[in-house]
Amino acid sequence: MPSWNRSLVAVPAAIAVVAVAGGGLLAAARGPRDQSGAAAAPLSATVAKASAATKTRAATKVAVDATKLPTGRDPQLTYVRGRAVLGGVGRPVRVPGEYEIAAAARLWDTTLTVQITSATSSLLMIQDYTGKVVNEIRSVDSLVTSADGKYVAYASGGQFSDHQSGGTLYFQEHNTGPADVLRQPKLTDVAVLAVVGHEVYFRGGTEPGSAWDLYRWDTEKMSVQKLSKVKSPLSVAADGSLAAGMTIFTDSGQCTAVLDVAGQLQRWRTCQYRLDRFSPGDAFVVGLPPGTGEPYGEKRTAVLDARTGKLLREWTAPSLRAAVAEDDDHLLLQWHDRQEPQSRSALVRCTVSTGDCELATPISPEPLLLGS
Repeated sequence: MPSWNRSLVAVPAAIAVVAVAGGGLLAAARGPRDQSGAAAAPLSATVAKASAATKTRAATKVAVDATKLPTGRDPQLTYVRGRAVLGGVGRPVRVPGEYEIAAAARLWDTTLTVQITSATSSLLMIQDYTGKVVNEIRSVDSLVTSADGKYVAYASGGQFSDHQSGGTLYFQEHNTGPADVLRQPKLTDVAVLAVVGHEVYFRGGTEPGSAWDLYRWDTEKMSVQKLSKVKSPLSVAADGSLAAGMTIFTDSGQCTAVLDVAGQLQRWRTCQYRLDRFSPGDAFVVGLPPGTGEPYGEKRTAVLDARTGKLLREWTAPSLRAAVAEDDDHLLLQWHDRQEPQSRSALVRCTVSTGDCELATPISPEPLLLGS
């Protein structure tokens, strides 16, 4: 009796197996169909395409050839093409003269450019909305605007100075009178790194060639604070919360770290990249090859998570000479077709989340410079 019961159970099971197999054979004979009854793509092909798309989106390292890119939006940040200051807020302004333009920025409808007049001298030219030159300040060699475009700071005593002790910092709001001035006679290699409201972050050394320290100038209180735990600062985030500083610098290489400015605690460090500018909302920080840099650009530029140091994306090209975050998901790259003085160039916009790039300006042999 027990064996008979087992036989009855086995028969329906066998029928079920045959039905499943038969259904599979029938489906295979008919082929996949979509809801309209039309033939659908084979499942294996669909999965393969999805897998390939996922791999493309997930590619960490992306080669950039501007000659093959689609054209996208114009740059939303200030840049210089030839002698014209373009992009950002305001109409195009032509810069008079023949001196090389080393930095450019806009303060609403005011245009500011740092120009190199000799190997050890420079000047800041200020032009109004019509392009008229309204002021020139000698020896200024660094220039930075706030993220909201309301404030600007600039300084003398830096890279184009005669390297004697002493630097002067200037702070100005849009449509106000003369700039606030802070003189630092005992510092050398002075440079502005960030402007956050009425606070100016700047670096300086105690003697030529010495390690830099980070300082914060409160322009309303006219007070200066030394942030002693941030050594050899390279950049400061747009909100002043984070700073990147060099922790190791030897003949064998260098390491840089991201520090919390308020607590002056080190969050993370990298010896594979030299950290540069932060994105506006501190989503990422630009990473360049370690070392002092090539005279005509690097061959790779990366972005790392500003909070964790995780590599998010890296782009490679014949020559990448500057990179500035347009927002927290887009990076403007100053692309050149070769590492030589005479090269064709363009601004290329790359998306951090996907790695995709597009042309933001046409390719041209005219000089190109991303703004401060």
